[in-house]
Amino acid sequence: MPLQHWRVLRTLHNPRYAGAFAYGRRRERLAAGGKKSYQLVPREQWIALIRDAHPGYISWDQYETNQKLLLGNATAHGADRAAGPAREGTALLQGLAICGRCGRRMTVRYHIRRGVEVPDYQCMNRCIQDGTARCQTVPGGTVDAAVSSLLLEALTPHALEVALTVQAELDTRAAEADAVRRQAVERARHHADLARRRYLAVDPRQPAGRRQPGSRLELRPAHPADRARTTTAPAPTPRPPSPAS
Repeated sequence: MPLQHWRVLRTLHNPRYAGAFAYGRRRERLAAGGKKSYQLVPREQWIALIRDAHPGYISWDQYETNQKLLLGNATAHGADRAAGPAREGTALLQGLAICGRCGRRMTVRYHIRRGVEVPDYQCMNRCIQDGTARCQTVPGGTVDAAVSSLLLEALTPHALEVALTVQAELDTRAAEADAVRRQAVERARHHADLARRRYLAVDPRQPAGRRQPGSRLELRPAHPADRARTTTAPAPTPRPPSPAS
């Protein structure tokens, strides 16, 4: 089994190698399409954690120290550092550059050239995972100069005005959609409260055909055709008296 980066991280994060028994470190989630996924949960939400359950490769204190170091060194969470937060440095595309060969996110490395700090964009994913050679390295000075020119050309006063107008229109539409959803929720709450009050207004001691005045179980008014049939129904014809025997 080759030693890879993800295997090393899984080993360092697993408390089993520190002599502890843990259960409930992952939570299963079922997507709408039926696909299952697993999500790590915080330690306080684990079902069980028993320290010194068996001999470990490292002590629990060393395990805790490793967790703090890993958390402090992690600049992003997820596969291939997908979040890509900006850090210190002059590179314009730090956390944004994507390798044109493999499609993975590139990292930034700085070096001094003639007293000036110059960035380079490097694809180090395979190098980190498998220990192989890096995919490619792109000089950052040329790339940043091209990006700066494009930004200066795009950020004209007219372009900014159009962008702000579009953003305002999007915000207005989003606010209108939120208002419609809030009205639907309020209507649903009103109907639910009305049904609850009508239900509570019925005296269970009364027969089914004798309700208290003003109490109704119907959640919606009757159909006009039903009311018409009720009001226009002919009265029953009285039967003639039977002859005396």
